[in-house]
Amino acid sequence: MQPPGEIQRQPHSAELFGEQRDFWWNRDFLDLMAVRWRLQEASSLADIGCGLGHWSRLLYPYLRQPATLAGVDREPRWVAEAPQHFRRVFPQAELDAISFRQGDATKLPLADNSFDVVTCQTLLMHLSQPVEALREMLRILRPGGFLICVEPSNLWNYMAFTSLTEDEPVEVLVRRFEFWLRQHRGRMAVGLGNHSLGDLLPGLLAGLGLRDVAVHQADRPASLFPPYDTPAQKALIEQEQQWKNSATGPWNRDDLRRLVLLGGGSEALFEAAFAEVVEKFRREQDAISAKAFHAAGGSINYLVSARKP
Repeated sequence: MQPPGEIQRQPHSAELFGEQRDFWWNRDFLDLMAVRWRLQEASSLADIGCGLGHWSRLLYPYLRQPATLAGVDREPRWVAEAPQHFRRVFPQAELDAISFRQGDATKLPLADNSFDVVTCQTLLMHLSQPVEALREMLRILRPGGFLICVEPSNLWNYMAFTSLTEDEPVEVLVRRFEFWLRQHRGRMAVGLGNHSLGDLLPGLLAGLGLRDVAVHQADRPASLFPPYDTPAQKALIEQEQQWKNSATGPWNRDDLRRLVLLGGGSEALFEAAFAEVVEKFRREQDAISAKAFHAAGGSINYLVSARKP
């Protein structure tokens, strides 16, 4: 049983490994980034916080073959399941060159100076000590090797307008943003990470002495518009409904309340804003059913890269 006042901790990204994750990237955008990152010159890659390997499966084909891939995650479940996902996509890959192992991002079970490319996707945002994880990633990166980190600015997601919010009262919009900002601050207060870490990442890499720091933004927003018939839109709608129906993701009321209060919010703010968030979801679902909801789905997802001296 969860002790009173304790924030529920689930495996990293346990609620985010649904089908919608497969639609985060446009292939032609990754083609472009692979050229910019000169991945064709690299033959070894370490994916830290690999989960089920969504990100490393996308980057692996760009490497000079035969390539070595090592995935590391703290959750035994992902480490056990990732190889079968990889083999399904790349049955021709040499099995002894592909490994997934359990480990902490701040104490990686990998040798010094052993990889051409080290990468992570939405990992640092979950860590209480992201700089320590970056130091470890640099330790296993070869001199002259390339570090690639993909991290968001998730608070922006609560600022973008939809067809239902563009005319809402200013007071409601401001209260909703404060609600999520307080929740964000509460997460940081209890060591659950910074979900807008991407905003700070270029400066962190520069502060660690890396060179050729570069910042790009992903080009695929989570857009919804009638008739919602693309696989990506269907997956997005299904994921939102699943979170709400199971009280997970952004819908765990008890955890949300604790985090808002820990972030300096009041009971009155929580009660008012949470009720408005629930009502907003209901209106969105009704509008989707009526083929009347639309949103460009603006978001910020940074790709920050740098080279080890």
